[in-house]
Amino acid sequence: MRIAFFAPHKPIDDKTPSGDLMIGKSVHDYLCTHGHEVLIASRMRLRNITTSPSKWPKLYFEYNKTLKKVKNFNPEIWLTYHSYYKSPDLFGPEISKKLGIKYLIYQGVFSTKHRRDFRSWLGFMANKKALLYADHVFANKKIDFENLSRIILPEKLTKTRPGINPEKFTFCLNSRTAIRKALNIEKKPVLISTAMFRSGVKEQSLKDLILAFANVLKIIPEAILLIAGDGEARNRLISLAKQKAGDQVLFLGKINREDLFKYYSTADIFVYPGYNEALGMVYLEAQSVGLPVVAYSTRGPKEAVDHDKTGLLSPEGDINSLANNIISLFQDKTKLQKINKLAPIRIKELFDQNLNLRHIEEKIRHSIVKRSK
Repeated sequence: MRIAFFAPHKPIDDKTPSGDLMIGKSVHDYLCTHGHEVLIASRMRLRNITTSPSKWPKLYFEYNKTLKKVKNFNPEIWLTYHSYYKSPDLFGPEISKKLGIKYLIYQGVFSTKHRRDFRSWLGFMANKKALLYADHVFANKKIDFENLSRIILPEKLTKTRPGINPEKFTFCLNSRTAIRKALNIEKKPVLISTAMFRSGVKEQSLKDLILAFANVLKIIPEAILLIAGDGEARNRLISLAKQKAGDQVLFLGKINREDLFKYYSTADIFVYPGYNEALGMVYLEAQSVGLPVVAYSTRGPKEAVDHDKTGLLSPEGDINSLANNIISLFQDKTKLQKINKLAPIRIKELFDQNLNLRHIEEKIRHSIVKRSK
């Protein structure tokens, strides 16, 4: 297939890592490696475009440039990754219509709470227009599927799941032994967390984790917390960790994603509270290695974790419950071992990236076949 691909929220080669970026890149790379010709239609970032009039002249010129580029490529479909009210797809519907090709959206989002706010109304309406024009929409989260079901016909809407490559996140005993020895934590109970150290919900999640860990130390004083990641909140988090947990929080710095499985293998439990987490690829990665997940029961962790079977979830903001869940897992070795076995199986069954994207590929191919009949 010849596919024009566009990610209005953030180009897939953006240098700032995020779960959203990983999902978009995985869709693009899967299609490229399975014999399809994929053109990045535009790299213009449309985040907040409807509230930024100063960018509208550039939008006009970029639209015309994209139309010419895509016309020359002569695709069979236009595939947009992630359209929502902040970053509505303003190119795909119009260009698809002009060229007479199918228009599909992967990770469409429809959130009605933004229609009554005058600041987000224009973005909401532009996104709704794109969703209604689409020949097919893929929703990769339960809440998005439910919201989209209100405006999209069932035959034009598919529920799918994001995923990871489970083969790249498997337990490694050699790494566990080597890293524990290097950090001098060979016989310690170890927690691990990883996140961008950004201000806002990321920083708040890590602060809650450090406070919960301080409670854990009252019961399990030899425990160690490893935190991988970096960012603007680093010094504030280090200061809080020193104050609450002394030297028992070790900051690892930024770890390349391809090396994360070694550090997951080093630990016994993965913890990241997850304020406002849409999904959280780290929950999938950690479970794939066999780690139980401890988090808040916000929408991302609720979708990624099977509560009481592959992890333990607690109410958002309840730091004592978060700590108690960590303690209960450390004290219940039988449960810990059950999760070690069950978690990787569940990830392979539900969140195998290649299996899920193969299903998407079949749907896309089917939409072209239907059009040609």
